[in-house]
Amino acid sequence: MTGISTAGIVGFSERTLAQEEEDTNVTIEVPDQVSDGESVVIESFETDVDGVFQIFQDTDERPVYKAMEIEAGTESTNWEVELDDPIPESQSVRTSLYPIGGGQSYDTVSAEVRISETVDGANPFGPPYGTEPGVQKIEADPDAGFHSPYFLYTPDIRSIEESVNDSRERPLVVTASPWGEFEERVEGARRPDGGTTGRIANAMNCPVVSVPLTLTEGFLGLEPHELTLAHEIEITDPRRERVDRQFIAMIEDAQSRLNEGIFTIADQVHYDGGSAAADFIERVAPLHPEYINALSAGANGYSFLPVEEVTDDLPVHGDPERTTVPFPIGAGNLEELTGEAFNKEAWMDIEQFRWIGGEDQDPDDPDNYTYKRFRGDHREISQAIEEIFGTLQVDERFETSREMYDHLDVPATFRTFEGQPHSPDWEYRVEAVEFHKEQIEEDFELVHVALQEFASEAHVGDTVTVSVVATNRTDVGSSTTISLAVDGTEVEATEVQVDPNSRETVELETTFEETGEFILSVNGTTIEDPVVVDDEESTETDTQDAPTDADSEEDNSTMDQDEATADEQPGFGVVQALAAVGGVGYLIKRRLSNNN
Repeated sequence: MTGISTAGIVGFSERTLAQEEEDTNVTIEVPDQVSDGESVVIESFETDVDGVFQIFQDTDERPVYKAMEIEAGTESTNWEVELDDPIPESQSVRTSLYPIGGGQSYDTVSAEVRISETVDGANPFGPPYGTEPGVQKIEADPDAGFHSPYFLYTPDIRSIEESVNDSRERPLVVTASPWGEFEERVEGARRPDGGTTGRIANAMNCPVVSVPLTLTEGFLGLEPHELTLAHEIEITDPRRERVDRQFIAMIEDAQSRLNEGIFTIADQVHYDGGSAAADFIERVAPLHPEYINALSAGANGYSFLPVEEVTDDLPVHGDPERTTVPFPIGAGNLEELTGEAFNKEAWMDIEQFRWIGGEDQDPDDPDNYTYKRFRGDHREISQAIEEIFGTLQVDERFETSREMYDHLDVPATFRTFEGQPHSPDWEYRVEAVEFHKEQIEEDFELVHVALQEFASEAHVGDTVTVSVVATNRTDVGSSTTISLAVDGTEVEATEVQVDPNSRETVELETTFEETGEFILSVNGTTIEDPVVVDDEESTETDTQDAPTDADSEEDNSTMDQDEATADEQPGFGVVQALAAVGGVGYLIKRRLSNNN
C-alpha cells in the first residue's frame, strides 16, 4: 500500500508465571500500544524484591531490547521505558523480571507491539473502527459513568474504499463476566476475542466489548435496593452501583471510540452469555431493551416474562397464588421500582436464542442444584418461580418458558442440547454463533458496492455501461440490490448474491435518446462527472476508471486468487502468449515500444 511502512497488531497473550514464591509480590501489566520502536509503555509495575528487568523479542533467539536492575519496593504506572536497542519491526515481545544472578522469572507478560512509521507526504493507514486491531483494556472512567474497566476487541480486517451503499454499519457484540471478586471478573473479561463473541467478530467484522460487571446476591447491584431483592445489603462499592447504567455507559463509550474509524457502530448491540452472564442480561434487557438488537442466553431454566399479570390463558406450569409477576421474573412492578414504565414494545423487538444442556438439572435434589437460579433464597420470588415455571431446570422451567414465549409471540428460538451438561461442548454452542451471524446478515448490509468504471461521453442512441464491484468480506453469503439512476430516476436495478469472502462485478446499462448532460447515480450516490451526450455518430466511448477496493487487494488476498480475470490483471495472458510465439527478445522489444 503506497506510502505505508511497517504495521502490525496489538494484543495480549496469557500471563505466565515461571516461578512463584510466597514472600514475593511482582506484577507487570503491558497495555495495548503503538510504538516508534524506541520505547515501550508499561501500564503498571510493582515488585517487593530486587531483580533484573528485561524486554526482549518473544522468539527462540530472544534479542534483548532493555535490561536493567530494579530495586525492591519499586512501583510505577504508565512507565515509558526507553529501550537500549530499538525494536526493528512489529513483533511479539516479553516483559519480565528475573532474580539477580539468574533463575526463572518472577513474572512475565507477552504482548505484540506495533511499530508504525508513515512515509513523508502519505496519508496514514486508518485501522478498522478507529482502534488498533486486537484486544485493548479501556480503564474505568467515572466521569463517563463506569467504575470498572472493560475490554474492547477489534478484528483485523483490511481497509476498503468508500462504498456507494450503506455497508459500513456493524453492531457491537457484548458479553459479561459477572462472577467472582473484582480481580476474577477482570481476568474473565479480558479475552473477548475468544469463544462465541470472538467467532462472531471475526466472521462478521464486528467489534466486541467484554464487561466485568457483577451481581449482588445473584442480582444486579441496583439502587434503589428494592431492585437487588436484598434490602439488607448496603452497596458502598461504586463498581456495584447501578451496574445496568454502567453497562450502558460502557457501550456508549465504546461506540464513541469506534465511530471515529472507517465503520459506524449501530445503536443496538448483540449480546451473548451463558449461566451468570445470561442471568445478567435477563435483568438488564427489561430495563434497557432499546439498546439490544439480539441476544443469546443459555444455561438458565426460566426466562423473563414481558407481562405484569398472570392471565388464565398463559400456559404456566402450576397454579400460582399471586397474579402479579414481579421483577426479575416479569414486569409487574418495574415502574414502581424504577419510575419508568416497562418498554414492552422495544423488548418484544429483541431477537432471542435460548439454549440449555439437556442434563443441566438434578431430579433427585432440584432445590439444591448448584446451577439453578432461585433455589429457595428470597422466598417470595422463589415461590412465584416454582408456581409459574416449575422446579426442574430443563423439563419444567425451560419447557414452560418455551410454551409461554410461543403463546406471547416473543421472537425467540429455544434449543435443548440433549445429553449436554451445564457447559455444552463447543459443537453445540456454535449454534449461538450462527444465530448472531444470521441476524447480522438480515439486519445489516454486508456487501460493499464500489464504482469501478463508467462512460463520461456518449452519443445519442449509445448504451452507456456502469461497472461496479460488489465485495463481501464476511464468512456469510449475502445479497444486495444495486440500482442505476439518471437525473434521479431509476433506470435499472439488479440483485447480486456474493459468496463469503468473494466479489462480483456487476454492469448496469442505460441508453440516451437525446443530447445534454446527465447525472448518473448508483444506489443514490452521485457519480461526480456527468455524462455528456451529443448527436454525433457513435465511434468510440471514453471510459473513466474509478478506484475500487478491488484495485487495492494485496497479493496475499484470500478472496480472489482463483477468480482473477484478464481484465483484472491486464497483460498477463498477452505476455504468456507472446512468450510462447516470439520469445524473450520480442517481449523486450515490445515492452520498450509500449513504454515509448
